[in-house]
Amino acid sequence: MKEQPSKMAEIDYQHITIEGNIGAGKTSLANALTDELDARLILESFDNNPFLELFYKDRKRYAFQVEMFFLAERYHQLSKNLLGDIFQRYTVSDYLFAKSAIFSGINLDGAEHELFLNLYRIMERFMPRPDILIYLHLPIDIIGAQIKKRGRSYEQDIPTAYLAEVEAGYMSYLKEEQRFPVVIVEEQHFIDRQLSSTLKTVRTILEREWPNGVSYYAGKN
Repeated sequence: MKEQPSKMAEIDYQHITIEGNIGAGKTSLANALTDELDARLILESFDNNPFLELFYKDRKRYAFQVEMFFLAERYHQLSKNLLGDIFQRYTVSDYLFAKSAIFSGINLDGAEHELFLNLYRIMERFMPRPDILIYLHLPIDIIGAQIKKRGRSYEQDIPTAYLAEVEAGYMSYLKEEQRFPVVIVEEQHFIDRQLSSTLKTVRTILEREWPNGVSYYAGKN
């Protein structure tokens, strides 16, 4: 009989957030980690945003609509699901509420950005913080290849420059975040990137104690 993979040992981090650039593999990892921990899973929904496909065709025209829709959806989803569950110790999510602030800084400017940030700051005060955030950091060329591979039609023409802007936005935010541990996984060091190897890396990370603020993990499996 084939030996089944062992479940992860009990860990201290109860609310775990996975983040990364578009196409970094956040959702796949969140699903796998949820199975490991028998956790509650919170996945961001893209399919119900009626402005997303329009945004990728005309960023300037539809940026405010797409960001406002995501802001409202993220707030409602996280405020409903992060109140605690006596039946499940762990929660795994594939996005951070601050994602709204990061993307608004890339896609909005002027009065629209100020209005957006005013609403975001009101909502952000009520958002529970993760116990740890794990950021999947991959080279832009690998990100682009993974976007092509997953085949969402409206994503196929995302400019490399936009992906670089997203990465820069995340890095700027993460380096300032001091309220909880942020572990940046340098996956460009892994020659053959597989979900199983990424999950093994995350296991190792979650079994260690990390200080608040940014730390880097570049170990090989």
